[in-house]
This record gives sequence, structure tokens and C-alpha cells, in this order.
Amino acid sequence: MAASAMPCASKAYTLKLKFLYAFCNTREKLIQMPLFRINRTLTTCSRCYSQRKKKQPMIDPRKNIQYPYVRGDPLHEDKIREINKKSDPLGKLSEKAKKSEEKKLKQIEESKSEQQIYAELTYEKLKEGDPRLGQAIIEAKSSKAGSTSTNIILEGQRLIKDALLLGATPRCLYFCETQILDDLPAHHLKGVPLYKILYKDMKTWSDTTTPSGILGLFKRPDQGEVISEPEVTLPITLIFDSLKDPGNAGTLIRTAAAIGCQRVITTKGSVNVWDTKVLRSAMGGHFSVPIYSGMSWSEVHNYIDKDTQVFLANSRPARVLSRSFDTKLSHEDVRSQETETEESDSESDTDVDDIELEKRKIRQEEHAEHMVYSFHRVPMMVYDYSEILINQPKSSDGDEGGSPTSVALVVGGETEGLSALAKQFAYNHYGQYVTIPMSMHVNSLNTGIAGSIILYELRRKLLMLSAEKKEPRSQNVCS
Repeated sequence: MAASAMPCASKAYTLKLKFLYAFCNTREKLIQMPLFRINRTLTTCSRCYSQRKKKQPMIDPRKNIQYPYVRGDPLHEDKIREINKKSDPLGKLSEKAKKSEEKKLKQIEESKSEQQIYAELTYEKLKEGDPRLGQAIIEAKSSKAGSTSTNIILEGQRLIKDALLLGATPRCLYFCETQILDDLPAHHLKGVPLYKILYKDMKTWSDTTTPSGILGLFKRPDQGEVISEPEVTLPITLIFDSLKDPGNAGTLIRTAAAIGCQRVITTKGSVNVWDTKVLRSAMGGHFSVPIYSGMSWSEVHNYIDKDTQVFLANSRPARVLSRSFDTKLSHEDVRSQETETEESDSESDTDVDDIELEKRKIRQEEHAEHMVYSFHRVPMMVYDYSEILINQPKSSDGDEGGSPTSVALVVGGETEGLSALAKQFAYNHYGQYVTIPMSMHVNSLNTGIAGSIILYELRRKLLMLSAEKKEPRSQNVCS
């Protein structure tokens, strides 16, 4: 029956039967096959053929021989446009980027509402999901990757209030409730863009688990810039040696601002001091003390005096620290290693771009650290923090009584400790280790706490020296 129907079948039906022949391998199997099975097989074949036909690539009308191309024909022109889009992925990407940009602008336009006034302050109420908050925070945080952004993020009512009173420059403020503005100095907020947002959006972009309800973008101080000058400045320099914990870094910056340190220097490998966690821990200390961040040890010399007395904060007890020294190391051995390091670092930096120069500096720092590794075993004086001796320089007459020597305290991380480069720096400035006595059951102190204890002891010793200097003068006047 199937064989007799084959000569009078149409072209499509003939193709189906050919497929059926290939499926059955022989004509005898096809003749013996029941009629219902032939119909089912033909239906399946028809579906497969139609699906294969749909997946065929689109033919360019300009290359179609069967149907000549007619310029201006809408069907032909539409097909040509579709082919061009598929063959130009960059065009598709640019079109997507354009559409997303238009969508963002549309969202901003839709979210704009009439400005409202509260306690003589004009603010704008943003709708849920407004992209401006996210864009501002991402731009401020991208400063860690070398962006040109000069904004920092301050979060919390007290921190923002202290920053405003100290004279920091606000760029914009985001808050959830208008009552939170009552405690802020209104005269510092005049002309500052204020935005009221939903707590849901604040929680999305805040770094804290339970946001305080106010967040501000402020201008980041320049390298070494101090916004609010302290009443008293002591010749103390605090140096971070690869300190990576943001909480400890913020605590030490806050202590340095409270004491009146001359400056804070952070070396390469330390935490970003303008990170939101460090800013929260410092509670405004960044605006009261000059900060120099990202310095190499070869650059630290440019920011301290030649006669600066260097102290290395160490968490290990004095008896344990003394056992790690190599007493056989001579002064000549140490100097020979320094000479080798200087020769290896004397590469020419001419005709090198900024990125390559930065990579070269990192390689030189790593190489220098390896070369001066023996400074971990170089013997230096070890003192308890309460027994620190600060040298008092002689005056022009040859008697003691000149201005107090500037001091520097180097603080490292709890896990890594101090680097060999830091110890080399201290060795060149006649440095000494400073330890804090602890119970044998305690392994180490928190870096922020230990550094704060030593800083206040240095402050006490410097104030005592300045007081002793004034006493003889007052006695001479009375006599």
C-alpha cells in the first residue's frame, strides 16, 4: 500500500518516504509495516524536517539567486538589518549599554520629586531603588582601586557631627528620618544636597548590620593635610608597618589625634586608612592629624628628622625577644647587606610608565625585604614601656636643655609582626624594642591597645622633659 502510493506522492511526501526507506533499511520491511505505524513515522519525520528547516541560517537577500534583491523592499531591508545586528556583536553591546543608560536616566527623572523643607534645610525625597545612592557609594569605594574619586564615606550621627564641627567638607547626606538632622549643626549643611531615602535602601548599601540611619559623603583630605589643627603638637610620628586590621588602625589614629602626634605614616601593605571601617573606628581622628599613606620605607626617611629616635613595638616578652638575637652578627656584616640592597635598587626609572614603575617598586620592596631578612636577628636594646629613655639633645652652649628629640613608634600587625625593613629602619636610627609586661597565660595584646599604651607613655616622657627644661629658666628669673 505504501509502495503503490509512492509514485503519485508530492515532493515533500517523497522526501518523507525516502527518510522512511533509510529508517527501515529495506523495501520489504516497509511493505510489511502496518499502516498506523507508517503514519506515525511520517508524522515524526515531518516534525523533524520542519524543525530542521526553522534552524536554517537566514539567507542574505543580496545573495539569493532564486529571489533577486530589490532595493527598498521592506522585507529585504528588514532581513539585512537583522543579519547586520547578528554579525556585529559590538553594535549589540553598545546598543545594550545605551539602553541601560537611558533606563538609568529615566529612573532618575521618575524618582525626582518636589523638594521639601525641614528646619530651614531643603531636602529631596528619593523613591525606592533610586540609583544615585548606589552610584555615589560605588564611586567613593572605587578609590581603593586607584580611582580619581576624592570622596570618603562617613556613617553614623556622631561621626558626621564631629566631622562637620572639625571643618570637613560635606558633599551630600543621605538619611532616613528628618529628626536625625536636629542634632547636626545646620549652618554647616546650608547648600549641601540632602536626600531622604528608605531604610531598606540604607541597609542595602551600608557596611553595618544595623545602619544608624544617616550616611554622608565628604571630601577626602589631601596627603598630609590636617583639617583641624590640634592645640598641642608633640614630636611623635606613628608608623604602620603592614598593619592590616581596620579596627586597630582606626583606634591608633584616634589615639594619635588625642595625643597630638605630629604625623601618621602608613607603609605599603597596610590597610587603606580611608576605608569605612577605619573611619568609624577613628571617630574623626583623620581630620586632626596629618596622614601620609602608601609610603615605601625608602620614602619614610623624607618625613622624619635625621636624629629621630625610633621605637619598635613588640608583643613578645623581653626574655623571649632577646633569645632570637644573633650576637655573632658584626656591624660590618649588617652594612654589607645594606650595600647590596642599595645596589639592587639602583635601577634606572627613565622611559617607564606609571604602571610599570609601580610594579617595579613593589618588586624592589619584596627583594629588599628578602635581602635584609637577617635584621630579624640583629641585636638591639629592649626596654619595658615604662623604662623608655628619650635622648635630650644638647643646646648650642653644650649643656642639655635643647628641644626634645622627635620620636617615632613603629607598629606592626598581630600575626605578621614587624618586617625586616622596619627593623633596618630602626637600626639606622639607633632604635630600640619596646615591650609591655603581660601574664604568662596571655599570648599578645591587641595592637591598638598596645600602641596606645606606648604612645601615652611617650607623651608623658616628652611632657616631663619640656617641664624640666622650663624649671631652670624660672629659677634663674627669680634669682
